[in-house]
Formats: sequence, structure tokens, C-alpha cells
Amino acid sequence: MIRTLVVLPNWVGDTVMALPVLEALAADHRHITALAKPHLESLLALSDSVGAFLSRAGEDREVVERIAAGAFDEGVVLPNSFRSALWLRRAGIRYRWGYRGNWRSGLLSAPIPRPKGKRQQIEDYRELLEAMQVPLPPSWLPRIELDPGKRRAGAKRLRQAHLDPEGPLVGHFAGAEFGPSKRWPMDRFAELTRALRRQRPDLGQALIAGPAETWLGVRIHEESGRLHPLIGPDLDLGELAGVLSHFDLLVTNDSGPMHLAAALGVPCVALFGPTDPERTAPAGPDHRVLHDPRWCSPCFRRRCPLLHHRCLKDLTVERVADAALDLLADPP
Repeated sequence: MIRTLVVLPNWVGDTVMALPVLEALAADHRHITALAKPHLESLLALSDSVGAFLSRAGEDREVVERIAAGAFDEGVVLPNSFRSALWLRRAGIRYRWGYRGNWRSGLLSAPIPRPKGKRQQIEDYRELLEAMQVPLPPSWLPRIELDPGKRRAGAKRLRQAHLDPEGPLVGHFAGAEFGPSKRWPMDRFAELTRALRRQRPDLGQALIAGPAETWLGVRIHEESGRLHPLIGPDLDLGELAGVLSHFDLLVTNDSGPMHLAAALGVPCVALFGPTDPERTAPAGPDHRVLHDPRWCSPCFRRRCPLLHHRCLKDLTVERVADAALDLLADPP
């Protein structure tokens, strides 16, 4: 069996969208070791395709030493950075696969021309697999099948928050690590919880947040009447997946939890502003993407350079509530 090191992207959503690549490599008789940031370990542990995890924490010298100790037969570089290709070269991996660009062609033993044109990001690695003569995955839709223990733990966490895991249950994720420009205003999320309470008093609602969004979740909790629990800051990504798997719907910005929920089969109402839904919308047909493109979008800026943030502010609470209620009334 070929010992393959795969360098994963830094972001949660990008890592979820790369899961079909890991499945294709593992199906082609490769033992996969994932090199990624420490917080992604619990997420990658949900994939049967990943045989081992290698942390990329610390100085570059330490990362290279860890890679070299693994004595890998080949390396696959998914990020586009110069640095990630340099690690594999310095670690002495003989076969190093990746796309050209960022002055790294000399660091790759097989630099592959970057694909042209625009398509969903989940298919970005098609040409990479073809160059490696790896059969393509039967589906590019990322899917995560949780073991029963994870689901039971998620149900327990919901009960501790006085929510019924059997539903109906809606989650709200107001964060986005990328920056403020990707966040629908938090007062809109608070108003949305009130609108859903009025129209569907049977709904359980929860505010989802990671450690970086705790302050945001607390503010929305306060502004929405302190009725909806805040879940997530103390959970790793594997535990968060166990919680999300019980939701009937997630209202979310373009974010990592959006892609995680979609991979778990949870329908999403996805709110897009400065990014491009043609690239990074939640994968699959069971979602509603709300996007009001303006002349300046997609700008991919962390803060609105024009200071008005209209691409997200023009999404009204009524429109988001209608999309959520429609999905709940007619689930996929």
C-alpha cells in the first residue's frame, strides 16, 4: 500500500470540500496521513479515508521533521501556498503532487497546470486526481456518516440545553472566521429568532458558535430574549458535528459550519455577500442560497471597502424567515 501524505487546507469549509479527494485516494489503495492544523483533527477523524493525522503546528523546521519521520512514498499538496510545497521538498518526499502557481513548480515533482474556468470548489481537484491516474470519486458531494456514539453525544448535549434532539430544531450560525464582511448583521439573527417563534412556536432554536464567535453568540442570545441556548464554544469539530446532525435546518453565513452541516445532510439557508455562491455554496440540491449580487461583488474582502455592506444588509429578515419556513414545511 502506498503511504501518502495529504496536505489539507487551513479552513474548515475547504477541508470538508476536500473529503471526496481523500476518499478517492484511499479507494485507490493508499494509506492516507492528513497534515493539517490541530483543530481539524477531530473533523478528519470523522472520515474513514484518513488513516493517521499529522499536526502542522509549530515552526517549519518541526513540521518538516515530522513529515520526514513518516517516510512517505508520495505527497499531495491541496493548498496553493509555496510553503506547503516547500515542506514536502525539504522532507525528502520523492513524489510531490500539486498544482502550479505561486513560484512552486520547482518544488513539485509533478506540477500540474491549474484548471481554468469557474466551477464549484468541490471539483477543484479533478485534474490533480486525473494526473495521478486515480479514479475519480463516484460523487463530488462531501458526505459525513457519523457513528451512533457521536450522534448520541450530540443528542445529550442538546438535552442539556433543554432542546429536544428529535426536533423540529433550527440552528443559527452568525459567525464567519474570514471576517466581518461575511456576517449577516447580528441584530438580524436576533430578529429572525423572534420571527420564527411567532410563526412556528413549536420550533426549538439554538445559537451555534465556535470559540472565536462566542461574543457574537452571547450578544444574539441577549438581544433575542435569552430564550435560545448558545452551543458550540466548548466543542471540537467532531462534537459539533454530533450536535448539527440533529438539526432540521441551519441558517448560516458562508462558513465552515455551513459546509459541515451540508456534509451531514442538514439543509441550509445560506446567506452570501462578498463571496461567490457559484464557487462555495453548500454542496447538494437541498439548500436555499440567498444572495443579492451587486456591481462590486464578489469582492472577497474581509471588510466592505465601500463601507455600506449592502450585499448582506439587503437580505431582509422576512426573506430569510420565508426561506427557512419553506424548507421546514417541505423538507428535502
